[in-house]
Amino acid sequence: MRVPLLLRAVTIGVVALALLVPISLIEGKISERKARAEGVVATFAAETAGPEIVAGPFLALTCEETYIEEREVKREGRAETISERKTRACPTGYFPPRTLTVSGTMPVESLHRGIYNIRTYRAKLDIAGEVEWPGPPSSTSYFSRTWKKAYYVIAVSDPRGIRSATTSTSASLLRSFDDGPDRPFAIQEELGDYSARKKGTSVPFGYRLELASTSGLHVAPIGDTTEIHISSDWPHPSFGGGWSPVERAVNEQGFKATWRTTHLATGGQALWEKLVRENKLTAPGNAAGVYLFDPVNVYALSYRATEYAFLFILFTFAALALIEALSGVRLHAIQYALVGSAIAVFFLLLIALSEHLRFSYSYAGAAAACVLLMAAYLRHPLGSFGRAVAMTALFASLYGGLYVMLSSEDNALLLGSLMVFALLAITMIATRKLDWSDFSKRLATRSPEGKPQPAAGG
Repeated sequence: MRVPLLLRAVTIGVVALALLVPISLIEGKISERKARAEGVVATFAAETAGPEIVAGPFLALTCEETYIEEREVKREGRAETISERKTRACPTGYFPPRTLTVSGTMPVESLHRGIYNIRTYRAKLDIAGEVEWPGPPSSTSYFSRTWKKAYYVIAVSDPRGIRSATTSTSASLLRSFDDGPDRPFAIQEELGDYSARKKGTSVPFGYRLELASTSGLHVAPIGDTTEIHISSDWPHPSFGGGWSPVERAVNEQGFKATWRTTHLATGGQALWEKLVRENKLTAPGNAAGVYLFDPVNVYALSYRATEYAFLFILFTFAALALIEALSGVRLHAIQYALVGSAIAVFFLLLIALSEHLRFSYSYAGAAAACVLLMAAYLRHPLGSFGRAVAMTALFASLYGGLYVMLSSEDNALLLGSLMVFALLAITMIATRKLDWSDFSKRLATRSPEGKPQPAAGG
């Protein structure tokens, strides 16, 4: 063979590419387990309550319209027009508060369903503010409208999560309320007749809601001026929704966040009333709040780890090839394949263990098992205890580097690039005096066991 070195490189490359098949199967298994875990959380939320969005209170005023109906009748052979005064219901008016302040705490606890974790919270929200009593509705020469009954109404995206609801400004009993199929509200407080108060009067309100739910909590900033305070013992918040907090403090003990908005930023009454009528009041983009982010999502971390699998194979095979070039040891392609298979099995062990143990412990256990396996296997083929120790140190460094990349996603590209550069630099420096032509000749005349082969026909 005139090009034994090229053939050797191609053979090792084919083995490396073939190892992507089991790794892709492991990625599929990780995706399957992730989908199953998400299904468990979704099932729990369906049985209890999902992420909550609170919008309110609105001042709701029922409307009555008086109009004149004209019709023709025949009397004594002549047509006459008769006018009758009639009444009918007209659309309920919804008025957001002038000021709204929401202060809430949401202690978090972890529940287990099988091997899967579910984050739940039991939030207490204090809602206070005031509404400016509106003037009478518009009328024309054809009809006149009047406000009749007055209510405070609060929408909650999943009413099943309401554990209690009390009011501090009225003795009226809070109860479930549904103003038609397209405008559901979870809570109502009766305020009596509209005529009992004068236009421009400030009517205060105060509520205490206790919600037990999962995943996240959001509040719609419906006031002309709104201030929302949420604190929790969960140290990994993910602030989402239509507005970001203006103040936030996050540490190992939890987080505190504050949102401040005005009607100039939210769209004011016109927008909120439109959302009520379109039944979009509790859409996620119309509120501000927080999701309970899990930074140690074992499925996300395991999947990210498999993205670096080929980098592992590259480093390992490059190190083995470098030892071959410098020491004269000859390794068979099957030995490369077995070492690569051990690398692939690491990712399978990682996802299996992390479903039962902390991710850091699972990673350490899977890495230790695979490093020891590869070190014990390569001890004989490498023919030297020192080389086996060097390869063990390399494997340990690789797994340590991968863990650092997983723990620091923002710097993963930088760390990976530095590792590749270090591998290239070490290879170039170690082989700078190597005679590649002579090495290629030795490959052509050396058996897999490292012994010279007899000449053809000898």
